[in-house]
Amino acid sequence: MGQGVRMLEKAIDIAYQEMAALESGEYDEAGRWASKRGELVNKAWGLLKTDKDQYMPYLLNLTRLQERLTLMATEAKNNITGGLRRSRDERKRMQGYRRSVAQALQ
Repeated sequence: MGQGVRMLEKAIDIAYQEMAALESGEYDEAGRWASKRGELVNKAWGLLKTDKDQYMPYLLNLTRLQERLTLMATEAKNNITGGLRRSRDERKRMQGYRRSVAQALQ
């Protein structure tokens, strides 16, 4: 097994670490794992030989993992965006109450 294949195996392991970080809400950590995974895949790509049968299963596995990671990241983004929207709406509502109380006390 070549060094490129070992790097792809390591990238797959890192993808699972990234997935665990996303699941636990550790988005900064997930970003670090994603960067590390990307670097490994880029390095491995330069080392891979023309014998695609050797490394194709690893690339297909990485593709499936990337699809899952993309879905998870999109869901996390939507959750965060929704939370921020609710927080903003709550802040506006409280400001409205504050104005109403201030006018009533004058």
